Amino acid sequence: MESNFEKAFETLTRRVQENHYVDKRRNILLVWRDYIRQEKNAVNVIGAIARKTLRMEVFQRIRLVARENYLDKDARRKMNSFFRLTKNGLLRKAMVTWRKNSYAQCVKSMVDMEATYAATLEANDQRMSNIIQAKHKRANRIIR
Repeated sequence: MESNFEKAFETLTRRVQENHYVDKRRNILLVWRDYIRQEKNAVNVIGAIARKTLRMEVFQRIRLVARENYLDKDARRKMNSFFRLTKNGLLRKAMVTWRKNSYAQCVKSMVDMEATYAATLEANDQRMSNIIQAKHKRANRIIR
């Protein structure tokens, strides 16, 4: 009896190695393994894209803030030298107006940037939901 079992096991092993026969349970496990690998790869790709996008946005904001700081410092330096030359009331009024206008413009640009960021997040969320729906459809097709 033991020799029959060994012969049957050797036959099964040979068939599996030569790809002549794959039993139903093994096939299900192989398909499930491939599906899990695809899901894992998809999650890793999505995570990498999200991290790259966030890094790009952070560096872009850092550049914008540095540029604004440079422009503000440069503008202050030029205005201070000009103010020292003239020192009259009209220039003081112009400086106040310039500050108000530049502040309003800065606030407006920040609001626009926040709206763009919110739109980007919403678009990414929509893409993620589309990807998840596609995955579920694919999983349902595989299960059926």
